[in-house]
Amino acid sequence: MTYDMLGLFSFSKLNTNEFEICFEIPDNCFYVLTPLATSYIITVKLNPGETQPSTTFVSCKETATTLSNKLIANFEQYKYSGVILKKTYC
Repeated sequence: MTYDMLGLFSFSKLNTNEFEICFEIPDNCFYVLTPLATSYIITVKLNPGETQPSTTFVSCKETATTLSNKLIANFEQYKYSGVILKKTYC
């Protein structure tokens, strides 16, 4: 599987309950961070009208609170073709 809509990513502990999630996505994409009961989903999609992800990446940063004393983040990449690729970080 190729995650061409997710560049470098990192997680840093800020304090007892919070982490900073840093990641890169193509400049012609957008993301949505969704908290669930026990994890977060970071959905990456192409901007409307785009057919291929750009090779120029931009940095994104979010602060997330631990859920059930841990942080689990699932990256989901929605390809133009409708294919969904998933990558999990625990």
